[in-house]
Amino acid sequence: MQPTPVLQRAIRRLALTTKQGPHNYYKGNRTGSMGWIDKWGRHHVDWKKVRTYVCPDLTSFNLTPFVQTRIEETRDSFKHTETGTALDGKEYIRKWKLAGGNM
Repeated sequence: MQPTPVLQRAIRRLALTTKQGPHNYYKGNRTGSMGWIDKWGRHHVDWKKVRTYVCPDLTSFNLTPFVQTRIEETRDSFKHTETGTALDGKEYIRKWKLAGGNM
């Protein structure tokens, strides 16, 4: 099965994938080289190429958190279950049936 000539022209304009290129075509992921590989196949890191990120001084930074500092702890009551705990199989099946589950 061959693509039509119109489709072949459109495919030529797209970027090559590693399956479409020659056997030694390596696309990579745009991260760049962080070192070199010697003739024995060992990788050596070139520390001049390694990215380092410098964090600015945050001592006078006024950013409020998205989460409140005081959160009231809620306690669920499981007294209505047979065992009185959250891990009750019969209670799970009861809720499943209420939600429309069929056996």
